[in-house]
Amino acid sequence: MKRVNVQLPEDVYQTLVNLASRRDESISAVARKMLSEAVLIEAANDGIDKVTEAVRKAMRDVLKPTEDRLAKLMAKSAVAAATAMYMNVQTIADLGKHNAVELYNEARVKAVAYLKERDDNE
Repeated sequence: MKRVNVQLPEDVYQTLVNLASRRDESISAVARKMLSEAVLIEAANDGIDKVTEAVRKAMRDVLKPTEDRLAKLMAKSAVAAATAMYMNVQTIADLGKHNAVELYNEARVKAVAYLKERDDNE
């Protein structure tokens, strides 16, 4: 064993003396056990932190390509939807309707309401 000299606050020392007395052990034995337990707990917590960090990094590495692909698909969908929207407005205007923008705004309000509806399958 290695010897270590430690200075303790008076209240901590008195608590240690009381514990040793109740357990019928030496102050050194009680302090050694408590310090050993604390060191093991701290080491375990450090290990858990390392494992957690490694798992999170692995998950990021695995999920990143999927996230990127989904973002690209969403961007393409947005462009396609906007293109279709403007083509519909132009088509309505070409058919002689002079209120194409008004029709678009009404359709947009209805579309938003539809998206807010709760689906029975959800």
